[in-house]
Amino acid sequence: MSKKNITVCVLLAALFIFRLITRNPEIIHVDQDVGAMVIVVKQPPLTQEGKIIWWEVHEGAIKKKYGLPKPEENGVYYISVTDGGNGFKKVSQDNSNWFSFSNRKLYCFDEVKSEERCLEYNDIMTIIHDENNKISYLIGNDQIVK
Repeated sequence: MSKKNITVCVLLAALFIFRLITRNPEIIHVDQDVGAMVIVVKQPPLTQEGKIIWWEVHEGAIKKKYGLPKPEENGVYYISVTDGGNGFKKVSQDNSNWFSFSNRKLYCFDEVKSEERCLEYNDIMTIIHDENNKISYLIGNDQIVK
């Protein structure tokens, strides 16, 4: 390979990595109940640190636009941030049978008044506000307390 081809490959790889790092998640749906909230986003941050930073930077705007879940009697509430992936899907017969060979786990929103009201469930993180006003982030198998 020539130096020119190597340079082009390195620049394209750097551009690809930069694009992955600077992803800007878009909120596509919010569902609330007492003590719980589900926020569905497209293009979530990839790293554990990126997910927490995204929440801390956007928490105020999210509170202003959507509010927060009404806490349970003990003050606890949960916010689940979920990857919207390829957007909403229609529930098909193969997804609703107990003997289905499909490995997809769908999360369906009753308040979405469309046949396409389900998402493949892919949890990004759960934010827990406890009775002592401490915030914990559950990301994968890790718990980060702030």
